[in-house]
Amino acid sequence: MDKRPVVSKICFGCEPLGGADWGDINVTDIVSAVDLALELGVNFFDTADVYGLGLSETRLSEILGPRRHDVVIATKGGMSWQQPGAGGRAAIIRDSSPEYLRAAVDASLRRLRLERLPVYFIHWPDPHTDIRSTFECLARMKDAGKIGWIGCSNFSSEQVRLACQVAEVSYVQSSLNILGEYIDPGMLQVVREMGIGVVAYNVLANGMLTGKYGPDAHFPENDRRSRLPLFQGDSYRQALERVRKISAAAEAEGLTCAQYAIAKVVERAEVTSAIVGIKNRRQIEENFAFLT
Repeated sequence: MDKRPVVSKICFGCEPLGGADWGDINVTDIVSAVDLALELGVNFFDTADVYGLGLSETRLSEILGPRRHDVVIATKGGMSWQQPGAGGRAAIIRDSSPEYLRAAVDASLRRLRLERLPVYFIHWPDPHTDIRSTFECLARMKDAGKIGWIGCSNFSSEQVRLACQVAEVSYVQSSLNILGEYIDPGMLQVVREMGIGVVAYNVLANGMLTGKYGPDAHFPENDRRSRLPLFQGDSYRQALERVRKISAAAEAEGLTCAQYAIAKVVERAEVTSAIVGIKNRRQIEENFAFLT
């Protein structure tokens, strides 16, 4: 297996740069956060072509400028979309067909202004395309120099095994946090057998594990938490109680709730890096400080 690049334990999550689903954002604040992250040693940035329908990739390239060649950028593809009508949401479908992926990779290369995508994930498995066909296509694009390392995001262990039959898979991306999302034993076996690195996402449970929300929190329509079950009714009240106990455990160790939640993920041997969505300097200061 090709030796994977050395990446920081914190990966700068760039979904907010897409300008959708995370409430109001200030791009200037994110620019400042990127500058600080680089100073602190963060060299891993995660985005996807579907975040803002290409906007996150474009903005990340503009913010990094020439520095984009000095960091490891992971992007994701396999999700096609139709532009929304006035006031509507885009229609998004899973499409990992070779025909679509070839065009998607070229489009990500243009938006990121790179000759090679350091890491390329299939965002979600496509039930209408044979996995081996998808990953044979990625292997050919890797051989052609368009992709550095190949990854699976949101795949089952069986699906990863199928991908590994025809391509060298270097990473899996999985939702992982101390509120109850874990890596199943089958996936643990696969990544250990194959020497695959785990990139964890949702480590703060969509912000729940920051500990900053109370029973009266309100989320506007442009914030996905207004639609997520975790932030509704009894589920929300139960989660708040669990977070209260986690915050107490964190305080006993001299950590914030967010730091504690991230630490419990990155200390796992199989976890290469943990993606944390960043919108300002304060967040990168808090989320990286305890690792330095």
